[in-house]
Amino acid sequence: MSRIVSDNDKCVGCLACVVTCMDHHFTGDDPNAVSYRKYKPFDLPRGLTQYLTESCRHCADAPCIDACPVGAITRDAKGWTHVDRDRCVGCRACLHACPYDSPVFDAAGKSRRCDGCMACVQVCPNGALHLE
Repeated sequence: MSRIVSDNDKCVGCLACVVTCMDHHFTGDDPNAVSYRKYKPFDLPRGLTQYLTESCRHCADAPCIDACPVGAITRDAKGWTHVDRDRCVGCRACLHACPYDSPVFDAAGKSRRCDGCMACVQVCPNGALHLE
């Protein structure tokens, strides 16, 4: 199984991974552009704000695969889960099944997810992202 994980102690919240993800997968005028990486701010005890970035964890048991009523989610030989956007009906069953709230949806309501391209890992200035 493969997935990209974030070391929050190294993340400085620059969001370069989020921007790079969008630039790598979409043209500037694509109405369905959405980052495959979610980012969430959280407050540190010192009063500062830090961002947590995460993407699909490509779980070994991947409950989203079984939850998809149209079979749009599959797993490849390397362990990455993929969504066939032509089959996805936008029902969000994958979101409800995901214990990590990872699925993201584009303007058309179709599920999108990390495809393991590694663009975010390569651009991270502090090495906070790595392949696991």
